Amino acid sequence: MRELQHEHELDRLLDALSTERRALAQVYGKRVPLAVKIAPDLAQADIERMASLFIRHGMDAVIATNTTVSREGLTEVRDADQPGGLSGAPLKARSTQVVAQLSAVLAGRVPIIAAGGIFSAADAREKIAAGASLVQLYSGLVYEGPSLVRTVARALAQSESKH
Repeated sequence: MRELQHEHELDRLLDALSTERRALAQVYGKRVPLAVKIAPDLAQADIERMASLFIRHGMDAVIATNTTVSREGLTEVRDADQPGGLSGAPLKARSTQVVAQLSAVLAGRVPIIAAGGIFSAADAREKIAAGASLVQLYSGLVYEGPSLVRTVARALAQSESKH
């Protein structure tokens, strides 16, 4: 799947999805939104190229980020030596960095949904401050329980009402 994030492959994939979405919208009279989830293991140049493709192909959102396969800086993390994608708290800083990089390039043209290491209202506010429009809870929801949704929603609503 990560190979699909390379510029040429991603361009082909997004073009095919956009074309099919338009065809289906003609048949059913309904346009279905598309969001693309990207990895945190991307260089700034990759993020910039991907952002331009999201704009060109009319993506409705980008989700930053998926799991990481990198173990850079994670030697102290329990089970970091296991194969596969790593999610949750170890991903928080890199995910927030990708959100900020995307935000700078997209400049509001495509909404960013932040995911990765959100375990508290403060974590969610940090993602919003970095440029996210929305947050996605997963690992935090698993470890903190369903009340995390209410806690985060209330905190974000209070932050919004202050602005």
